[in-house]
Amino acid sequence: MSFLLATIPAARELSFSLAGAANLVWLTGAAIMAVMSFARFAPRTSTVNLRTLAASGGMLILPCLMRPTSPSAGALATTGLIFELFGIVLSQVARVYMGRSFGVLPANRGIVSKGPFRWVRHPIYFGWLILSIGYAMSYPSDRNIMLIATTLPLMVWRIGQEEGHLSADPEYRRYMDRVRYRLWPGVV
Repeated sequence: MSFLLATIPAARELSFSLAGAANLVWLTGAAIMAVMSFARFAPRTSTVNLRTLAASGGMLILPCLMRPTSPSAGALATTGLIFELFGIVLSQVARVYMGRSFGVLPANRGIVSKGPFRWVRHPIYFGWLILSIGYAMSYPSDRNIMLIATTLPLMVWRIGQEEGHLSADPEYRRYMDRVRYRLWPGVV
């Protein structure tokens, strides 16, 4: 539901401009994520507790609270749109490789190691982060920047929970040995 709710502010601000294109990219990404969330496999194992709900919910919901404000212009607007496009392409390509194994809470629905999962263990989160940063660049405001800054530690917390859960699977431990980076290639 949070993905569908995230489409509402962007849908109100569509226009034939860089800012309108930024809103269209955001709207498309949120709608695709909502649809894919409904078509997933049941997990083999999962972890559901207050910590996983807080980390997952915060990581997903906070960027959805960003609002289109005064649009940026020039290089910042162009760069923001490029970030959004890269983020949505990366997250959706990763989602295609993940197939119906996608889930919101930490769970083992099988280990995916092809496509963008060859370079980072969490390319969907990386794409979501880049998409969100791009949107904040397209609509720079204290609120949007604060929401992104708050999202990143929640995302890292969520990744830790997911990897803690998945590391019980020997196949995932081998995958972690092969793919060093969790979120950002060459950094984290």
